[in-house]
Amino acid sequence: MIDNLALQASAGSGKTYALSVRYISLLFIGATPEQILTLTFTNKAALEMKKRIYEALKNLENKDELESICEITQKSREAILAKKDKVLQSFLQSDLKISTIDSFFSSILRKFSFNIGLMPDFSLEEDVINDEKIERFLKICKKDMLYKSLVLLALNEKKKLSDIFNLFKLLYEKHSEINFDSFIQQSSYYPSEKRIMELISDIKERFAKNGLGEKTLKTLDISSVKELLEKKFLARDDFDYWHYKKYTDDFINALHVELKNELYNFIKAKEAYIFNEIAKLYKAFEDALNAESKKSSTLSFSQMTNKLYEILTKDISKDFLYFRIDGSFNHILIDEFQDTNIVQYKILEPFLEEIASGVGVKKDRSLFLVGDTKQSIYRFRGGAKELFDYAQKRLNLKEEVLDTNYRSSSSVVNFINSTYKDIIQGYVKQKVKKDAIEGFVCVSISENIEKELIDSLEKLLQNGASQSDIAILCHTNQEALMLKELIEEEIEYAKVTMEAKRKLINIPMISAIIDFIHYLYFEDEIYLENFKAITEKTYVKDEYSFDISKSVDGMIIEIIRYFDIFSLEADMLLFIESCSKYIDIEDFLFNYQDLNTSSISKESEGIRVLTIHKSKGLEFSNVFVMDRLKRARSGGETFIYEYDEIQLKNIFLKVKNREFFDIGYARAKEKESEKTAEDLVNTQYVAMTRAKDNLFVLAKEKNSAFANLNLCDYEAGNIYIKMKSEKKELNEIAFFTPKKLGIQNIDKIETDKIETNDFKSIDFGLALHYMLEILGEFEENFVENAYESLRNRYKSILDEDDLKDIKKRVIKLIHNKEFKNIIKDGHLLREQPIYYNGQRKQLDLLIEFEDEVVVVDYKSSEFLQSSHVKQVSLYKNAIKEIYGKECSAYLCYLKNEKNEIVKI
Repeated sequence: MIDNLALQASAGSGKTYALSVRYISLLFIGATPEQILTLTFTNKAALEMKKRIYEALKNLENKDELESICEITQKSREAILAKKDKVLQSFLQSDLKISTIDSFFSSILRKFSFNIGLMPDFSLEEDVINDEKIERFLKICKKDMLYKSLVLLALNEKKKLSDIFNLFKLLYEKHSEINFDSFIQQSSYYPSEKRIMELISDIKERFAKNGLGEKTLKTLDISSVKELLEKKFLARDDFDYWHYKKYTDDFINALHVELKNELYNFIKAKEAYIFNEIAKLYKAFEDALNAESKKSSTLSFSQMTNKLYEILTKDISKDFLYFRIDGSFNHILIDEFQDTNIVQYKILEPFLEEIASGVGVKKDRSLFLVGDTKQSIYRFRGGAKELFDYAQKRLNLKEEVLDTNYRSSSSVVNFINSTYKDIIQGYVKQKVKKDAIEGFVCVSISENIEKELIDSLEKLLQNGASQSDIAILCHTNQEALMLKELIEEEIEYAKVTMEAKRKLINIPMISAIIDFIHYLYFEDEIYLENFKAITEKTYVKDEYSFDISKSVDGMIIEIIRYFDIFSLEADMLLFIESCSKYIDIEDFLFNYQDLNTSSISKESEGIRVLTIHKSKGLEFSNVFVMDRLKRARSGGETFIYEYDEIQLKNIFLKVKNREFFDIGYARAKEKESEKTAEDLVNTQYVAMTRAKDNLFVLAKEKNSAFANLNLCDYEAGNIYIKMKSEKKELNEIAFFTPKKLGIQNIDKIETDKIETNDFKSIDFGLALHYMLEILGEFEENFVENAYESLRNRYKSILDEDDLKDIKKRVIKLIHNKEFKNIIKDGHLLREQPIYYNGQRKQLDLLIEFEDEVVVVDYKSSEFLQSSHVKQVSLYKNAIKEIYGKECSAYLCYLKNEKNEIVKI
């Protein structure tokens, strides 16, 4: 029997390895993939898990995992390898339960969606407050006569409407934790300050009588509670200090005590009033969210989690739901457990407790929780690192620690150990892996960290570091933009990239699969032509019949297998997983346009500038961790939340200096201050542990965000520059074999098809490329079908004149003598992908001849541009190296009046 285990996995210690070994070990002791629920926090992590498991199983005899699997399963190497093919086949053919927590919760909620008034095909979106929700909220406020409450809240708390919505958003994230009946008191009146002002007057009068000087008496000229809360004497138990000391007496000190008591009562009454007003407005906010959700059949991730929790606790028998779901799996693996929020844990807890109990007919079950409390950096959105220790104790899990860093150089590991050993309680020093390089660490304390950054970057680049191996980590998106502009201005040849996304359904091969599903359902030949144009695959219906009654994700897998068209492995797997939510083919065809899932594959390359929070889970050869460029904005929060382990105990209205007269508030504030300090340390730890080879920490001399680390100027080791490998093979993945030309060690090629911010021009260019892509042959009798397909796809975006213009340009190209000579007798490959350095690029047209290869790149712009020449020159060099043949390249400008073809 495998132990129930809580695994503490520090940064770079091989948690993905540990998870995959655990998963594979379960397969070899008899578990089926359907019985193993594996939960992650990102789609990227889920895909990496699937890929890691597949690659380990496929080449198990040559993998380090084999020894660990033998140890866990207590089976011999021979016994494991004898079952390998059978286990691999089962893994490839099974409905894998490896997904994000959100996907898992969504699958449960869809079974009970009618309880919340939604159809099971509801969509999920990010937690954003858009104009529609705000407008709906204001209409509800008007209808329910809550405008006065909204205005008073804004005035009393000095909050803008956006601040109020951010408050409601935070409350909604904690919605299932808060018992509003116990926290909210009915109070319709703002408390009076009269008694407090009387006490101030009595204190001042008594001091004047005792001979206190006019100058000091003026410190007691107080006209409101707001002014009183600024006074330093509130921090004292009496007036027996400073200039007051000689003139105070027992009467004044008694008034001081009474003043604090009255101030306490006033703030509690104000708190009750504010809570009550917020409760009414929050109810309107919740109603607005629900109304918009029903209108659009869309839930935010917070809504989805709260709705599920509400169903489990109020609407249906929890035992019934857990009986239905629990029966399908016997083992649970959870990655990054420290990022779980409390509501997520409460939903999962009955599953975890049932499996951990190990009783009944299913006693051979197991739990495996992996996490690192040092990397808990999402408290601002509900993450609670305390859950890791809480779950370990409550579920009686055995604890193990991964203590070797397999990611970072010895200099980086040693620096992090020495920096954090006395700062993080219970810190376990990491060991350096045996073959680790020395690497380099530099801490620079300077008032001009921007100059230090540029100098160090130039030094790295001049020594041969690839721009794509450099990451600069900062604190905010605004700072990231500032750094991007700085680098581009100071280092002319540098290319800087930030986060970029595109929708999965816009990737050509995925678009082709969607077209083929359209064809299977509607039997319209135009969809089959679209599919053939992109994939160059033919389909004869009489030779093979697809079952359109099966699940959508199952149908997609069948299409990919039959046509052997796997490409962009991570994106394709993500597409398959995203389509598992659709009930049937009709559900998919009428709703796939709402699939907003973004591509994982990175199209942009160069020096990456990103926030520390976005860097979590990533690693880079060279990492710069920047101090704050601007001072952090402090405390605009309205409440302080006090927890007892994972139970919300109290909510306090945040009031300046309240801790001096409210013991409960003082306790909660101290806890919050400790957690804020821990958040800062954890964020810094995450940033520094992203470095593989070289780490640069750039800190300010004054007002530094790193002041808590007590850093000083420091250097250790030698800069290590990773040399580019001569050739790198593309990994095969799962059950697909992608058609590929190869991978070459060449400079990165940018996608540069359209260089404009004019959205109509962008759409026009995309549409022109689309028609050329789906054109069956470069003959006029193929134009009408291609044009009809173009109109179907782009008629809602471009007007009729634009579509006709595209058609005219394509016809001109077909009749262009120079173009006809270029393609004559060649084997044409449209939108052909090439792979190199782990990246994929699309060539508009690739023409293969016996002794030559030709590249053609289409442009819709009117003029030759230097960037076009540079781009196609790189394509030419890449293809020449891949094929080992001569290569010609052409820029083909499809202009309004005439086409122009330029040989590069």
